[in-house]
Amino acid sequence: MHRLKHNHSLPRGRVNQQICGSSNMSDFRGKCVIVTGSSSGIGESTAILFASRGANVTVCGRDETRLQRVVDSCLHAGQDAGHTNRVIAVPGDLTSADVRVDTIKKTVETFGQLDVLVANHGGQHFIQGLNEVTEEKFDSLMDMNVKSVLFLIKEAVPHLERSGGSVIVTSSIASTLCGTVNLIYNMSKAAIDHMVRCLALELGPRGIRVNAINPTLVETRIARNAPFDVYQSDVLKYFAESHPLHSRSSTPEEQGEVILFLASDAARFVSGECVKVDGALAQKGFPRNFYKGP
Repeated sequence: MHRLKHNHSLPRGRVNQQICGSSNMSDFRGKCVIVTGSSSGIGESTAILFASRGANVTVCGRDETRLQRVVDSCLHAGQDAGHTNRVIAVPGDLTSADVRVDTIKKTVETFGQLDVLVANHGGQHFIQGLNEVTEEKFDSLMDMNVKSVLFLIKEAVPHLERSGGSVIVTSSIASTLCGTVNLIYNMSKAAIDHMVRCLALELGPRGIRVNAINPTLVETRIARNAPFDVYQSDVLKYFAESHPLHSRSSTPEEQGEVILFLASDAARFVSGECVKVDGALAQKGFPRNFYKGP
């Protein structure tokens, strides 16, 4: 067994520096980050967090008006933190190959590099079980949640290889929790988890890390509009009570902070991981009757 050798000649401060590293995990100055699905929710908060830590950021989404507001918020966050970083918006539907190519191309043309790809975009069909599944619903959700993510990563890989960059994909705890509702969505997120593991194996030798986060239900616009089996005004409170940790739902910022960790040098040896950010809900399971049942 290889034994670690202690260098007793180093002062304690130098030893701590070697252990902790010389870089600040929160410092993304000089880095370029793409955050998709960033017109609201987790994507918006993540883009603002990256900007506040000095990164140049590309925000992507289908709502051009909301995207521009996110650009402004990112610029203000960077300025408030004393940074002079830049932010651009590339609006469009990432199920389109042209939009995927354009997103990567404009980013690299503007910033000269790509260090982090946060594939946060995705969709949801709030359907019940097998009887409500149609080929149209299946194809549209798999196209958005799986196909567009895979081919966006493929487009980004040459640039990430040059920078020794990383990919973080937003999955869901629905990838691991079985139920009788949201069949296609759950399948799509399970596919994402497996894709992340496979790509981590393939891209690791090229210096690219690939990870995912698996959020619980987060307090977002999508959550507020979901057809739950409780009054809309009470849905987040109802769900919050099911979380073992703190008896509350997560916030977009909490998900974003984990994304920043996975993108940082502190996670430089972390790849192929799907990190649950769910307040231990996956250990308990979804609350009964949370969705409208058949």
